[in-house]
Amino acid sequence: MLSILIPVYNFNVVELVRGIHRQAMQSGVNFEIIVMDDGSEIQFKEKNRIIKEWRNLRYEELSENIGRAKIRNKMATMAGFPWLLFLDCDTQVVRSDYIATYLGQCHNEGVICGGRTYRDIIPENPEQYLRWKYGRSREQKSAAYRNRRPWNSFMTNNFVISRSLFDLVTFNESITQYGHEDTFFGTELRRKGISVTHIDNPLVHIGLETHDEFLVKTNEGIENLLLLLQTNEEYRDELISGIKLLKHFYWLKKTRTTIFYILFYTLFKKLLLLNIKSHHPCLLLFDLYKLGFLIEKERTFTKNSENSQSLA
Repeated sequence: MLSILIPVYNFNVVELVRGIHRQAMQSGVNFEIIVMDDGSEIQFKEKNRIIKEWRNLRYEELSENIGRAKIRNKMATMAGFPWLLFLDCDTQVVRSDYIATYLGQCHNEGVICGGRTYRDIIPENPEQYLRWKYGRSREQKSAAYRNRRPWNSFMTNNFVISRSLFDLVTFNESITQYGHEDTFFGTELRRKGISVTHIDNPLVHIGLETHDEFLVKTNEGIENLLLLLQTNEEYRDELISGIKLLKHFYWLKKTRTTIFYILFYTLFKKLLLLNIKSHHPCLLLFDLYKLGFLIEKERTFTKNSENSQSLA
């Protein structure tokens, strides 16, 4: 009935898989767990190989990293049951009825999202404050809140979809870096008229990045966003309406004030980063940084595109 798909990259998933496996066994339904390592470092592979012998579990290792979108599509093609449950590897089960709750939803012909939460306790490592604060403020939302804008609230970390519906959408494999594969997937679901229902069945995100790591991923996500806009012009209005960062960006372009913002960004970038990496990061300043980075990258993309056209 249920295929549980967990892509892994540089993370110890033994406890996560143990908890999921236990609940699936107790449910009494036919299930399989597929864990696929996406080119992790050897120390993580060695820790995770213990799960290979567990019942109804398939563990595979890829020799090289193929990316978040491609590995999810690959695992879906391997799945043997009509319902797919996707989980991120850096999560933790908090509900004893997590699997049972999803099984109770498997009669619906749409996507079911369980949500994401974060621990209440501040991380011991100060370098993780930014990621923790951002997650609790921007990602940890109730099902009622997420259902106000169901497609825009879609996240890849914890959702169930029927195999037949997934085959109609799949993840965009042109997205190889971190970020916004869920944005594109949610947009595709809306375009195809596939419903998204949010429930309170969260996983705890425990793989908190340091501020430097999170900034790298944030920058990659913004570059992905620009790539999506360039290669999928027909999605522009939907992406703008669903992403506040893009709304502000296009407002600046419309009012012809991007030049003033980039001047501000150039002058104050170091101060913005100083706060973002501090023990008391301000998310508003983080937003200002992202907007500046977006404008800077868009100008670079435009210039490179113009140069390519002139050479042609």
